[in-house]
Amino acid sequence: MESIPVVIVGAGPAGLTLGPLLAERGIRSLILEKELEITDDPRGVYLAGDAVRTLWHLGLRDNISEIGYHVSTVKFHRGSIQTTPFFELHTAPDHYSQAVSGGVLQFQPKLESTLRSRVHQSQYCELRCGAEVFGRQELEDGLIVDFRSGGQDRQIKCSWMVGADGKRGVVRKKFLEPTANIVQEVGLCSYSETWVAANLKIRLPTPETHPDFPLWKAGFTPERVYDLFWPNDWHFSRPPGKPTACGRFGALQDRYWRHEFAEPDWDDSKDATELLWQELRPLLTRDADDKGHRFPSGKVLFPKDCVEIIRCRPFTFAQKVVNKWFHRRTILIGDAAHVFPPFGGQGISCGIRDAEGLAWRLSVLLRLPFISPTAANNILTAWSLERRQGVDDSTRLTMANGDLVNGTEAWSKYCMRTVYTLLSTIPLVRSVLPPPPNMDAAGYKRTSQGFFLADYNGGGKSAQIYVQTENSACMLSDKVLSHKNTTLTLLVIGQYSTEESDIVKGLIKAADIHPSIISAESIVFYCPKRKLDTVDSISKKPSEYGTIFPVRETEVQQDAAILQGYSIRPYLDRLGKGAKYAVIRPDAIIFSVAKNAPELGHCLEGLKAKVVQ
Repeated sequence: MESIPVVIVGAGPAGLTLGPLLAERGIRSLILEKELEITDDPRGVYLAGDAVRTLWHLGLRDNISEIGYHVSTVKFHRGSIQTTPFFELHTAPDHYSQAVSGGVLQFQPKLESTLRSRVHQSQYCELRCGAEVFGRQELEDGLIVDFRSGGQDRQIKCSWMVGADGKRGVVRKKFLEPTANIVQEVGLCSYSETWVAANLKIRLPTPETHPDFPLWKAGFTPERVYDLFWPNDWHFSRPPGKPTACGRFGALQDRYWRHEFAEPDWDDSKDATELLWQELRPLLTRDADDKGHRFPSGKVLFPKDCVEIIRCRPFTFAQKVVNKWFHRRTILIGDAAHVFPPFGGQGISCGIRDAEGLAWRLSVLLRLPFISPTAANNILTAWSLERRQGVDDSTRLTMANGDLVNGTEAWSKYCMRTVYTLLSTIPLVRSVLPPPPNMDAAGYKRTSQGFFLADYNGGGKSAQIYVQTENSACMLSDKVLSHKNTTLTLLVIGQYSTEESDIVKGLIKAADIHPSIISAESIVFYCPKRKLDTVDSISKKPSEYGTIFPVRETEVQQDAAILQGYSIRPYLDRLGKGAKYAVIRPDAIIFSVAKNAPELGHCLEGLKAKVVQ
């Protein structure tokens, strides 16, 4: 019988993120996907916040122009998207202090294809398509997974099984609901409503294909026509009666458009496509350009034959989350664990965060020569508590957007939003004005019993900046959080010295923690100011990275995209005043911060208590 440490069921974004993250830590995994091909119908379109940061870490930066585009503004309209927005959320600046985009409107089939290529490039991760899981046998030290592939029933033994197979997937519905009573329940938001969701592909009209189109006489080009009728960015609007979410997505040159609108009185006698055309008709009709100048010809209708409907069908959107995230050695991530309404773009992003937080924990559980069932349960419980906090925070963002779209905004929120909007009209203010609170950037500080030391400023998310060593090119700082043989990073603030290095290594040794969790390899020095006398000691450092230095905006290489507002200051600011040592997890969550060596010793004792119980 085959054997592998981790079996992942489902090759959606969450499963395809987990596999490469495990591979990065040298953990082998097998992804079983029942479908032979990638579903060519785009579902989720928005990647939000630090989910983009995770994908950048996996190397997707060079593929972004094929997957989608960086959204610069999310616009809220009282009427149709042709009306002036009453509120704009500017997402282009580096508000999240992560040095990469805070939002990408992506084409999910291309995203999955790119993630699959990462899997195929790895020697530690394998994807098998056409492999349908139908059974599971629990053992004391693992599981046996039954699946059907190529017309034959097969088995594979694993230590851990992860269900990433969607809200109707077999792992939760067939395995965990009957045996462990794990179900999706209504979360913070009781929202449940039917929407019609459509994916459109727009073709440019030209003077050759549509010679009688009136706007040619007004000097319009095909591209300008497209921009007028199908404007850039993402839009939440409320045309008479029906909240709507719409906008471009995917690679800009492919001209995809997502259009979703509420249909609360839906029944099967209705025709979704007919309803869509009713919704699109006002969008396809213009009597003025984007400056408000009236067309001499009167109302102009965008050619209907240039609009291809790829998909149009009703969906019941709800916000739900599982009552328990794992049972023994079977774990749920992604849509198998939670679902969201369409107001916050949080579905795919939350699944990616699930995978990022789980990957390093599974690595710890698999690398330790012995770990008690209690300690293993506590490690996964801390993950589930953190992720429930993350889901709840994402739900609050979704609800806030939903209030704006549905017209149920409270008076206090209205006043805050009005002030924000007025300030954002001033260019110099807009460049430094933060967006509404981003709870994911704050990490899990409010999570009780998370895997961090709250008394030592743990739980927050570390910033990401550009850094380099004396011998390396410019890189993103998250790269130094990945180590070959150990899990955590111990960041030492200041100039490298042999004496300082020996002190830290002595404290690690005294803590007597297994080296797969923290070791001399974990030590990275962060020197806020570059000094030439560090060069001679680079080769003596145990870490692969040795000393890293911040790269300011003016020093960043031309091929690295610099976001407006990029700064190196948050890298230290998030650690707190007087920070000398910081223990940081692979998912960029700060485990603890110490101001001196004795405090670091206490932090390492706290770390040991988290894994030895």
